[in-house]
Amino acid sequence: MAGLSGWYGTAYNCAADPSKSHGVGWYSNGVLVSETYLNPATGKRYTPQEQQAWLGGGTPGGGTVPTTTPTGETPPEVYMPLVPTGETPTPTFGGGAAAGIPTPTVTPAPAYKISPEQKAWEETYGGKLTDWVEAGGYGIPEETQKLMIQQQTDTLKATEAENLRVMRNNMERRGITNSGFVFAAEQGIHFNTTKALAGAIADVQIKSALMKMASFETAMGQAGQFLGYLSEQSQLKYAPEFATWQAEQLAKLQAWQAKIDIYKMELNQAYQTQNIQLQAQLTSQLAEQQHGYDIELAEMELEANQKAAKAQGTGNLLGTIIGGIFSLINPTG
Repeated sequence: MAGLSGWYGTAYNCAADPSKSHGVGWYSNGVLVSETYLNPATGKRYTPQEQQAWLGGGTPGGGTVPTTTPTGETPPEVYMPLVPTGETPTPTFGGGAAAGIPTPTVTPAPAYKISPEQKAWEETYGGKLTDWVEAGGYGIPEETQKLMIQQQTDTLKATEAENLRVMRNNMERRGITNSGFVFAAEQGIHFNTTKALAGAIADVQIKSALMKMASFETAMGQAGQFLGYLSEQSQLKYAPEFATWQAEQLAKLQAWQAKIDIYKMELNQAYQTQNIQLQAQLTSQLAEQQHGYDIELAEMELEANQKAAKAQGTGNLLGTIIGGIFSLINPTG
């Protein structure tokens, strides 16, 4: 039993090495000093001064070493180390030296502001882009198409009249007076004019449709560029708030780490004193505190993701673009 020092609430029998066996009681350097946990003279746990007397070879409180347990006494079934300078206190997280560690104060970052002129431009340009996309692009205006078709019609009609005059002169010069033959020739000229007019009208409409599609593609490009601009503006507006939040969380983490470092040091000191009960208590507290940190860190990560998503603000223009594409792919009427 050499080296045993402290209170042992449970007897231990080691068959392999009888020198390690011991009974219930207080031991000092392997010598049984008292079988009672409390000092019969005071009814209280032996004081550090009384324990110091054991270390010096005396008996607790002077006199004869007691060998009986007072009636009704229930000594704890734990090991309590001898501490000449007093009992080992139970550390608490954030207490003691850690209580003096403050969380750094974070000065909020200045807010991002845009000029009223820039804000007015955003609203005006965004509205025009929305109208542009909703219209599906712009082709040749109806009035312009009518003027173009009228011009083609006038030109074709003039050509038709000249062809009829030349045809009739040729008939007369050749002496052809068959009215049916002349009528057939006239209808052939009318057919060519109508066919050419139909082609001219179709050309104008096709050009308008192609120009409308090209205009829509241009609108899409401009809308995408404007959305990129809005996204950058949103990030600039949110950046100070997000930077402040990040700094606050970092300051909190730094304070946590400092307190954890002190707490781990206290835990290590408890191990060095071989206080099994204190070891278990501190380990449990540390695991519980770490679990709480893990939960809060997860919440911080979720909040950061939400804030990052919020920073990608794009307005309602994207929905308008998708709707515009859908209307082109699936026209009605």
